[in-house]
Amino acid sequence: MDTFASFSSSAPAPKAANPSAEAWAVTINEERLRLQEDQDALREREENLREYEARLRSLQAEIEADRVPSAAPLPMVSRSTPSLFQRPSSREPFTDGANLYSAWEKLHRAREILEAEQKNLRDDRITLREHEAMIKHREAVLTDREAQLTEREALLINAAPLIAAPVDEEIEQSAVSRLSRMPFQVARSVFGGRKAG
Repeated sequence: MDTFASFSSSAPAPKAANPSAEAWAVTINEERLRLQEDQDALREREENLREYEARLRSLQAEIEADRVPSAAPLPMVSRSTPSLFQRPSSREPFTDGANLYSAWEKLHRAREILEAEQKNLRDDRITLREHEAMIKHREAVLTDREAQLTEREALLINAAPLIAAPVDEEIEQSAVSRLSRMPFQVARSVFGGRKAG
């Protein structure tokens, strides 16, 4: 039962292991080249982004300098050095520039509002003082007029006995009785004058 298979010498030798190893080597080299190209592209993009960030920061500094010329530049907080503005909590809200900038903006806005309210309060106080001074001046003028009026009344009272004529009975009569007799006196004077004439 031993049978031998005879192979011809013209048949190719089996190279199943060699082509797959070479294909893997080529594929690995291609992947390495692609990875290298991707890394180079990422490095280039990262460098471009850093340059762009530097330009944006310089533009932001110029804008801040133009917006708030009298205010000092805002201090930047780094994570390595502790700052007076950092709170002792698990969250650090002022570690990035945006939060710190917004906090400074709020502080400046609150200061502007406070100064405006103080100015309004000063103006109101000045107006109130002027109004009080005007009232005191009017009060003084009225007091002077009242004093002059009392002096004139006193002069009239003192001069009245000199001017007053002898008192008749008719003058002493009440005003109601004089008014009720007036029509009859007028009629007598009119008709009495005709009889005399």
